[in-house]
Amino acid sequence: MKDHNHVNFSEEHEMNYHLELVNKSKSKENRNYLRENTQWRAKEELNKTVLTHDEFKPYVEADKIHLSDPV
Repeated sequence: MKDHNHVNFSEEHEMNYHLELVNKSKSKENRNYLRENTQWRAKEELNKTVLTHDEFKPYVEADKIHLSDPV
């Protein structure tokens, strides 16, 4: 599988992409939430160390209630 299919959690633009998909603010706080909470829950539940964008999307959708809306 190609690298561009995998989520690179250190890249802000990749976190922003997922925030945009659920119409949430591309704020530092939201990006941190995805990195510190959503990422680890997804990896634990899927028993994986690396996630594809398609695997990560449902977890972002589920966590959008914890993310702030655009101003």
